[in-house]
Order: sequence, then C-alpha cells, then structure tokens
Amino acid sequence: MSQPLTLFWPIFPQRSDGKTVVNNKGKPVRNGPTEAQLDRTPNEQGQSDYYRLIEKDDAKHVDWRKKLGGMLLREIGRKEDEDKWQQCILWDFPEGYRLYEHIKSKTNGDSKTHSGGGHDRQDAYLYGYPKGPRKRFRSPVEFFPHLLWLSTDESSDYNNCSCRICSPNQVEVEKPAQPARPADATSNASTAMRTMSASNGPVPVNRNSAPIPIRRSSVGTPSTPIAQSPVTKPATPTTQYNAGQIKAPPRLEPTPLPQPRTLDQQVDNQYNKFLARTGEVVWFRRSGGAFGLGLVARRWTSANAAHTGMYSVQPLSYPGHSPPQEVVEAGADVKPWLAWSVPSCTFEYLRNNPTMTYNQVDWKALAARQWEGHPEVDASILAAKAIDMTYTPFERLKTVPSNGGEERHWNGIYYGAEKIWRGEPVRLRLGLGSDVLVISEIIQKVAPIGNNQVGSKIEMRGDVYAYATLPAPNPKSPPALPSDNHVPLRMREDMNWRNQTLLSSAGELCYWKLISANQRVALEDIKGRWYEISSLFQEFFFASVQKKEGGNGSWMNARGDATGQSKDPGALRADRLEAFGSAIPQQFRLVDGLDPPGDHEKPATAMQGIELGMGAATGETNFAIDDFMNFGEDTTMPFGDSNIF
Repeated sequence: MSQPLTLFWPIFPQRSDGKTVVNNKGKPVRNGPTEAQLDRTPNEQGQSDYYRLIEKDDAKHVDWRKKLGGMLLREIGRKEDEDKWQQCILWDFPEGYRLYEHIKSKTNGDSKTHSGGGHDRQDAYLYGYPKGPRKRFRSPVEFFPHLLWLSTDESSDYNNCSCRICSPNQVEVEKPAQPARPADATSNASTAMRTMSASNGPVPVNRNSAPIPIRRSSVGTPSTPIAQSPVTKPATPTTQYNAGQIKAPPRLEPTPLPQPRTLDQQVDNQYNKFLARTGEVVWFRRSGGAFGLGLVARRWTSANAAHTGMYSVQPLSYPGHSPPQEVVEAGADVKPWLAWSVPSCTFEYLRNNPTMTYNQVDWKALAARQWEGHPEVDASILAAKAIDMTYTPFERLKTVPSNGGEERHWNGIYYGAEKIWRGEPVRLRLGLGSDVLVISEIIQKVAPIGNNQVGSKIEMRGDVYAYATLPAPNPKSPPALPSDNHVPLRMREDMNWRNQTLLSSAGELCYWKLISANQRVALEDIKGRWYEISSLFQEFFFASVQKKEGGNGSWMNARGDATGQSKDPGALRADRLEAFGSAIPQQFRLVDGLDPPGDHEKPATAMQGIELGMGAATGETNFAIDDFMNFGEDTTMPFGDSNIF
C-alpha cells in the first residue's frame, strides 16, 4: 500500500472462515465471480459488463479497510484508544476474502470516475463467505457484524453472528438510539456483547497495532467499566435463529501422503532432481543449438564428480522418418512441453488448416518438395498436440466392483505430455487458478455403455492447497509458519527457497494452506504438473516480489491449451507408446530407472545438419532441422504466452 498521508494504526485479523474454493455438489468451484463474469470483452454493442479484482493498493480497497478498522476499534477497543478510531485501518481482509468490482459501461455518454477508472456503474462485493459466491457482502457496514464475530467468538459458532448472511431473519433496519438511563446502559452493553464474556475477547497483537482486549458496546456510556459488569444472556434475543442454520465448518485434516512404490517415483518426489521424466514430451536443445520436440526415452546420472543428469530424447517426426536419439544434459537444455507456447507450422497449407491433426496430414505429399516447409518440424508440432489430448493410467494397484462396472486404482497416469504420480501436486483449473491438488488417489471408473463398448472416466482425489502469506515486518523475529509435514517435500523445499527472498525483500512469509481435504477432481480440471518456482521461474519470481505481487504467479500453460480443447479429458490409450503412433520409430522403447545406457545402447551425442533429401522447394540439399526450430534463446522464448498457468 502506498504511504498514507496520515499515520494509521493497523489491525490484523487473527481468524478467518474465508474460502477461495467451495464444494458445490461434490466439485470444487471458485468462491467468487465466474470466468465468464471476469471476461472484459465488450458485447456487440460495445458495452462492458464484468468483474475485476480490487487490489490492496486500490482506493476502494483502502476505504473499505479504513471503515472496518474504525468500526472494529470503536466496538471492542480499549477506552483509552477510542479516539484513534478515525486513524485505524484493517491491515487486510480476513484470509480468503477478496473484494471485486462489478463494472458496467455504456457505449455513449460521459462516465463517472471511480477507483477503477471511468465507468457508468461500479459496485463492490466482498467474496469469501464459506457458503459460496452467492453469499457476498455489499458494503463495509454489511460485512462488519461478520468481522466482529470473527474477532470475538472463539467458539466459531455461526449462531452467534448477527450478519445478514448468518442471520437472514434479523431485522436489518436499525432504530435510532434513545437516551438511556445508567441502568439501561449496562443492559445495552450486555445485549451488544450477547453471550460473550470479557475474557473471550481476542488476544492483543504485538505489532504496533491498536490493541483489542475485549468487545465493548458502542451504544451508551456505562458508568462502570464493562469488564467489571456481570455479563448475562439477554432475556430477549436480538436475533431469531432457525434450526437449519449454518454450523461451524469441521477442522480440516490432511490426507496422509502415499509412499513411493518405485525408484522413478522416489526420484520424482525429491527436490531439484530430474525436471523431465521418462515418457514425457519435452522441448530439448538439439546439437545445432535450436530447440525441438521429443520424447524422453531414458534418464541417468553421469559418472563424473558432479553426477550430472542426462536424458536420451527421441525427436518426434513424420511416418517413415526416424531421426536417431540425442543425449541432452539436464538443466536449461530441457523444458516441459507446457512451458512454451507452440509455434505455427512451416507449411502454409497447415497454417491455413489449424484444426488438421497429425493423422489427417498427407506427409508423403508434404515431403515431396512441392511446397515450402519442413515436414519434420510440422510433424513434431502436430504429434505433440495429438499426444496432449491422450491419457494412460499405469501401475494398477487394485480393482473394486462398482455399480455394474469397476473402479481401477492406479499409481500414476500419463496425462497429455506429462507423467504424474500419486502423492505429488498438480495445478488446478478451479478456484483462483493457482491452487494445487496433492493427489492421494487416481481412480479410473470403467462401465459398459452399450454396443460392447466400455466407458472410461478418470477422477483424482486429494487435498487442495492455496498459496498464502503472513506479514513478517521483523526479519529477525519472523512468525511461526503452520506445520507442513503433510505437504510433499518438493513443495516444502520450494517454499523455503521463496521465503529467503520474501522475508528480506517483502516483509512476509509464504506457506501452503490446506483449504479442502479429500477433494474429488475430474481429470479435465487438472492443468498439469506443478513445477518448482525455484527450478523453472526464478526470474519471474524475483520480478513478482519486486512488484509486491506476493511471489506467486501464472507462468505455465495448461494441458489442452495448444488445441483449444482444455475441457476435453482426451482419449484413453492402452499404453504410453500408442499415444505417439507413427511419430516415433516402431522399435522404440522406454527404459525406466536410472541405469546409464551401455555402449551398444548409447544414442548419438551430436548431429550434423539433417540431410533430408526433401523439404523446401528452394532446391537446397543440406536442409537442417535446426534452421527451422531455432525459435531463439531462453530469454526471448515466450513463457505461457496467452494461455497461462
């Protein structure tokens, strides 16, 4: 937040029931505006109707927090602090609550000026209430009773909250205060406190903030301190409650992490080891310096003192063309398929027919030198897109009969270009788009669908985590972070790496917050593997911290983005190599484990320019694939492009 003109006393919310993701009929959904509501595209008449997230520095965000902080101090602050209510500000909304503006603009006419710019209509709504996005607060005054309940009721009993959502039957029209006799003042104070005792107030926070020892009535002036007055339940309740009213949410318990069953799974659970996995499609730097698309055939560590990671990669190509495998060193020379956006094809015919698939192309005709373009380049692009729309579960654990079909439990799944294990995190399309699911179960539901056919549907189960931060104004005495023993090692180590910078540069710490346990997620709601920021996006992280954006961002594509079919889970393939079809040699095989290849198995470590005997109609005979795949160095390659994280 920019430096205020007046010195403000910050109040730090210590408890929250806010949720960024809620359960709707067994599926997690965003607790806020929908993706359609966030779309700013004007309609055919040029009118805009959308929601935008209000940032913490925004004037409207600050205004809400100033009003809430002032009301909170007046209500439950100490008597000696009551003159500070106009200089009080809520440091931030309780965790999980986010402020959005609903913006409507017309095609013609002057627009009013608001915090988000000139618009004809602009209303703010606070989302985060645990019953879902339809339960939102429309003003600071409307949210304040709920904030007061969060600050005072240690029992977390929603029956004690008087906000319009928790108490829908409450009369919202407040009568003007009447002059009270001294005896009535004490009664009013008791009514304001309801069943709360003086000892149940929030614990003061030692952060140079205005202390909040007890709740104190803002109506009347009692002749004796409230703390010395007996507190009883009022004879006439201020609110009538229904039996079916909302109850406090149960405490979330993390699901135990499954243990690795193979050497490959154990290696992939370790931090800062192999980025790519056997059976994955990757971008790899070819011998000429340019990047191409290939399939990881095997991996191992070199025998040198550094124990460098090595990959053997099979380039993708067109039917009948089998370029030899290449050895690539782990590190900057290998990137995930989803790290970069796919370039256009080299043949004009394929550029003009963007929906054409690998199997629909007449590769023999394109390889006959009749048109300008390069078949191996375009074949690798279309093959990778086709593989992106497949899935293959592997290593079956058990089979359970279910409703005329069966449930098959698997230890892992090839999903698109990636290999995913139980016990590791994946990125979600749901919620804010930055939440992760730690997989505990991979379940394939198989059932007959008629005509001797069998239907297949994949479901993931696991715990959903959100990226969260804590203020740490004193780097020498940072706050204790919640226990993270239930979080996978890679996530913990990556968070430790981030906190080294966040603590010193941003005055805060980050952690993974459990927001939903044992959640069911459909396969199509998975974006792909989760990757360590410290391994892949260091520059983006440092830029985010410098801009005070929290050190977390959307810097990776999602499965299905390359084809525009992200809502389609793809086609089931019986085994991994079936997904590649003619893009790889018939005799190709995957090698699990970390054993280095023998002398007779070692692929080529260097390639000259590939003499194709076919290609562009330029008459050149020494056509090199590197000339076509030279998209640029790492610093110029677009991460994520328009389809991000």
